[in-house]
Amino acid sequence: MFIKIEMLLLNLYLKNKILMKNELEIYELVLLLKFTATPEGLTDRIEFYRDFLIEKGCKVMVKNHGKISLAYPIKDCDSATSVQVVFLGNGEVIKQINTEILRDTTILRSLTTRVKDPNGMNIFASV
Repeated sequence: MFIKIEMLLLNLYLKNKILMKNELEIYELVLLLKFTATPEGLTDRIEFYRDFLIEKGCKVMVKNHGKISLAYPIKDCDSATSVQVVFLGNGEVIKQINTEILRDTTILRSLTTRVKDPNGMNIFASV
């Protein structure tokens, strides 16, 4: 009887350990924002997303690629500002940041990808 209880507890522990596994991985988020005349408004949006990720415990690097011409109009815009965000996070952070992006009217398009390069961890060595 005691052995059966021990085995059940061990199985529950192993199942929970597998379900709660939230490994940190490197993600890249590319944002196309509406090109605005005020650089302050753009800086505020970029800082909002950077601060959002930092609050969630992520290490973040942001690069503003500036104004780009779009190949085709997106939401009646011919040009946009391209911003690349590289961060260390997990699936929960991805869900939360994507929800915030969907609510933001200044974002034309966004793309989140997981970086599979094993040397990608060197990005955060100097941060």
